[in-house]
Amino acid sequence: MTTEVTHPFLDHGLRYDVPENEAGLTGMDHVGLGVRDPLEGGKFVEQVLGGIEVYRAGYSDKDIELGRLKHIFYHVGTTLVEVAEQKTEDGYPVAATENTQPHWAFGTSATGLFKFVDRLKDHGIPFNGPRSHLGMSAVSVYFRDPDGNNLEAVTWEEVPEDQVTPMGGPFGFPDWTALACNWTPRD
Repeated sequence: MTTEVTHPFLDHGLRYDVPENEAGLTGMDHVGLGVRDPLEGGKFVEQVLGGIEVYRAGYSDKDIELGRLKHIFYHVGTTLVEVAEQKTEDGYPVAATENTQPHWAFGTSATGLFKFVDRLKDHGIPFNGPRSHLGMSAVSVYFRDPDGNNLEAVTWEEVPEDQVTPMGGPFGFPDWTALACNWTPRD
């Protein structure tokens, strides 16, 4: 295995040129977000991320009898996002952490990124970006859900330099603690 970078993501096309996986894996099936309450966490996925509910478990009498944790799957574009009840409140609120990982990034177009920024503003959700990445064509916006999960919206399409802030150096990096979110659902 080599650690040498042979194909940096310098443009949109290279980002989506998917090599064959020798282990036979085809990609990410879903991501799971730990939440205090899947119904409330699900409202964030629906109202902010535009998610559409696909499947719900842990709510039937049989599931409750078996001790199955409550969780709901949503389609957010081509990605399945699971919001899952946690066994304990240990670790909450996560929003106090400065860690950038783990995080989950949702893809969009350049136009879609700016539409999403407007959506975050409309919902009163703090965010950082759009931020450009050194050495690749990605432009990102960073934000958190009310449970403190680190989230990102990213495009690999060209965005004019005057509409982004570079990452690093005198421009710094996103301050995840400043992205704590007290969002409440709309009825």
